[in-house]
Amino acid sequence: MELINNQRWLGKNKVWLALIGLSIILLVIKIINYNKPAQFFSDIPLLLLPMIIFIRFRKQIGISIKKIPFPKFLLYLLSSVPFIIFEENINCLQTGCRVIPSTLPFLLTFVLILGLAVRFFRTKNIALPIIIFSILGLVFELTLGASRVQLHAMLFSPTGILISIWTAISYAFFVIIPLTILTEV
Repeated sequence: MELINNQRWLGKNKVWLALIGLSIILLVIKIINYNKPAQFFSDIPLLLLPMIIFIRFRKQIGISIKKIPFPKFLLYLLSSVPFIIFEENINCLQTGCRVIPSTLPFLLTFVLILGLAVRFFRTKNIALPIIIFSILGLVFELTLGASRVQLHAMLFSPTGILISIWTAISYAFFVIIPLTILTEV
């Protein structure tokens, strides 16, 4: 009976398992090419595929993380760290990739402020906070970020628009699971 249930589960989740496998393969390729010049278009699936998986399984992942016996808000902050490190190592700074990015304290502060705002306004739906967080992240990158000169130079070109959308997606990436922990599980 257990084998039949496992086969049924496998049948329903083949697409997700394929996406997870592809994400692992892309991550291995990224690790092999670590500290080599970033290839923007090859990094797109490396961030988007896990993001799609996280969106699909966010509650299950959140429930698993929630089993760690820490206060909910601390768990929210700590759970964002691996996502920040992963995202920052895909979108390396001009100074190159680092295992622990130099932007970690700033981004953790940004996530802390987001968490406090979500708590203050008692938000239950994570869509609006993620959209606001992404927009504020994009505004930060355009005004104070490390690549602001390059972004300003190509802001209204097709490449600049694509990179602006990518920046917003990158900010959304590292708060999906933590916000799920904070608001929904």
